Amino acid sequence: MADINLHELYHKQMAMLYTHASFFRGKTCNEYSWNGVESINITTPRTVPLNNYNRDASGNRYGTPTEMGDFVQRCPITMDKGFAVTIDKGNYNQQGLMKKAGVMMKAQVDEQVTPYIDKHAVGVWAHNAGNVVSVNATPGKSDIIDHLAAIEAAFNNAFIPLDDRFVTLPNTTVSIYRTAFEKLDNITDRLLLKNVVGKFGTMHIIGIPDDWMPANSHYLAFQRRSAIIAEQVNDTVLHTNPPGISGHLLEGRFIFDAFVVGARSKGVLVGVDTANIAAAPTLTQGASTSTLASTSGNTTIKYTTDGSDPLYSRSAQIYTGAFANPAAGAAVRAVAYSDAMYPAWMPAVTF
Repeated sequence: MADINLHELYHKQMAMLYTHASFFRGKTCNEYSWNGVESINITTPRTVPLNNYNRDASGNRYGTPTEMGDFVQRCPITMDKGFAVTIDKGNYNQQGLMKKAGVMMKAQVDEQVTPYIDKHAVGVWAHNAGNVVSVNATPGKSDIIDHLAAIEAAFNNAFIPLDDRFVTLPNTTVSIYRTAFEKLDNITDRLLLKNVVGKFGTMHIIGIPDDWMPANSHYLAFQRRSAIIAEQVNDTVLHTNPPGISGHLLEGRFIFDAFVVGARSKGVLVGVDTANIAAAPTLTQGASTSTLASTSGNTTIKYTTDGSDPLYSRSAQIYTGAFANPAAGAAVRAVAYSDAMYPAWMPAVTF
């Protein structure tokens, strides 16, 4: 049989990966700016409880005046990422002029940058949620509606604004329970344009890739003003024939991070496997010092003596051993957590 050399063709039309616009851009808090700084401090005033008005007192009938205090949350940006890609002029010409620099830059951002930022934000919000809900098993067809209703009730009880509420679910959950969603509210083109696949009551449902959900979590709910994606630097630069390269150099740098606003932390809720929630710390008060402990192993305990939430407060300290008792009337609060264990709070203890 004669040798036959069959021809192959590299088609000029490249197959680009499927991508998706950010699931969260435009849905998070935009009240704060990191322009020109590495971190910002968010201050929240500390209101005081009501007194009985004393009509017979000679003064201070409203009660003893106290200066309004505050607590501060420090939010430092920690993520600084970049990329550098070359498109050699020789390769470009000898590959049928396929890799056009502008198109390749867009592909790099769409395929690598945008999903990285979104996934990072989901992880930060979940591990810093102000409401950690114990889930005994993966929500099933018989109880998914109960979970969604419980999320809505938790938001309502915490006076979370009714607008701009979102529930993030893994796509497998969205797919399995789509029928239930459709019975509750019709999906509209307007919602789909906003990357929302359905609605339950006051909450818009966002489906994300299964592997974006943090380990051992089942859903994440947030109200827009409680969650932040801070994008300080979002730069892409296309160089033509830079020194040492014949062709194009594509570079990008992205400085960003995500935060939960401590004062509004009840507006971020995560449903987590019961076994992966830390045991709340307990306090043992002595004559002059006090100790903290958690039955969960390898957890970090943070505490405050000014009544602020230790998960967010700038005044929080990492517990390393017995600490001096605060002044009478001061409140000690503590939280236990780790990379693998979601946070659990000790009820405030007033001295």
